[in-house]
Amino acid sequence: MENAFFGTAGGLAAIWLAVHTFVGGREIARPLIAAAELPSVVKHTQYLCWHFTTVAIACIAAFFGLAVITGTAVYAISGTILASGFFLVGVGLVVALGETHARLPQGWLFLPVAGLGLAGLGL
Repeated sequence: MENAFFGTAGGLAAIWLAVHTFVGGREIARPLIAAAELPSVVKHTQYLCWHFTTVAIACIAAFFGLAVITGTAVYAISGTILASGFFLVGVGLVVALGETHARLPQGWLFLPVAGLGLAGLGL
């Protein structure tokens, strides 16, 4: 199952992981932890969630990489489901919160990852 779609999806997810880690760490996580006006439990819960997101994005990239290496479709299915969830929640929640996608575009980053996964699966 050497699939260029899966390799591209995994590579793109790895790019988003780097952006999340280095740009998000600098612009989101550090200021959050430094915010003296927030209670510690709020800051620490959000910081924990930020790290959960880091792990989840790493899993998306790893699942697609494993799909390429092993030829096992279940890895690609897992990566596609996670990327689709990130897209759906990331786009839908922005609308539900009354925010704009110009201010919170992160969900859209996972549309091409999910789309490449679906294309690779022939769906």
